[in-house]
Amino acid sequence: MPEKTLFIVQQFERKGKRLIAGRLMEFKTAEEAEGRAERDATRTVGVVALQQTIDTDTGEIVEDPVILARYGELPADFDRD
Repeated sequence: MPEKTLFIVQQFERKGKRLIAGRLMEFKTAEEAEGRAERDATRTVGVVALQQTIDTDTGEIVEDPVILARYGELPADFDRD
């Protein structure tokens, strides 16, 4: 089972009273993703940087996502522990 670790930044926008997913970007390293999330924090309602490992054969998630950074308003899925 070949695995790949993804470093993702997900932006969020406000549509009425709801938060909706905006632009999704993938980066090569955790540092790049964290840096982009920090820069986007001033331009978006909310943004989160995640690390996620997937099985490249099936596309299935191998491990639960790890939150690297979060800023602003986010959906309940990203509430602080």
